[in-house]
Amino acid sequence: MNPTSAVQALANDRSTVVTGRVEDVRPYLRHARVVVAPLRIARGIQNKVLEAMAMAKPVVATSEAAAALCGRPGVEYAVAADAAEFAATVCELLDSRVARNGKARPRAVLCDYTWAASQRGLDGLLEQVTDATSVTTPERIGRVSYDCQSVEQLT
Repeated sequence: MNPTSAVQALANDRSTVVTGRVEDVRPYLRHARVVVAPLRIARGIQNKVLEAMAMAKPVVATSEAAAALCGRPGVEYAVAADAAEFAATVCELLDSRVARNGKARPRAVLCDYTWAASQRGLDGLLEQVTDATSVTTPERIGRVSYDCQSVEQLT
């Protein structure tokens, strides 16, 4: 979002573009052949990883960046532990002879991370709390309704 001066200096190489924060990552992802997420510290779901997967882009991430994903390593995304493993995995994915199932990535994202999927999880938690306390019924809690169309706009 706010590149350090060391990262900004990388833009001196004509083959490198440093953007900083952008309003919409999709135009950048659209042209990417592989997306890397070399995050050493990552908490929760990394939206940039989900956006890349939803656009059927091969993703190479650290185990920290992939920790909250429901997908399968080696199928929906790849995991690399260090710079050498990242480089080898990215080169493998760039090799046109390596066929990855690009259709699996958007399916996994659209099935596991839609508002409807999140609502099912929330409903289940509310029912567990209700069953455990017997104080409130699901009818009194009410059901939450979300608009799933926003997820479909990713692709």
